[in-house]
Amino acid sequence: MNRHIEVDKFSSDQASAEPATLSETRVMTRIGRTYRFEAAHHLPKVPDGHKCKNMHGHNYRIEVVLSGKLDERGFVADFAEMDADVFPLIRQVDHRVLNDVPGLENPTAEVIAAWFLARIANCESVRVYENDDCWAEISSPAR
Repeated sequence: MNRHIEVDKFSSDQASAEPATLSETRVMTRIGRTYRFEAAHHLPKVPDGHKCKNMHGHNYRIEVVLSGKLDERGFVADFAEMDADVFPLIRQVDHRVLNDVPGLENPTAEVIAAWFLARIANCESVRVYENDDCWAEISSPAR
């Protein structure tokens, strides 16, 4: 569904002249950024004989989406602020056995997405790619 948005409220000239107008709008804005990490895991809850029960690795890609109203700077969040929230989490999982990370004892893509979502402020959704073809996404309830 397309919604009519008063575009003039978002012009850069007006943003610098009337920053209060931006914070008063009811429009939510979304921003996203992609991060990558490499890790090993095994899935302990799959049946014997399932190939993912064996230790294996992935080059993970995650897409993090934040949403909110624009602040006085015209940002939902500065991407540097987003990095400050996400990079410490990436360091906890990069080149690790995910099963050893608290909260990731059963590290399915869905559980990994939830792990990130729970730890990132103002996070709307996280999509985790195990490879180019397979992903899982989790979204927070409407805010």
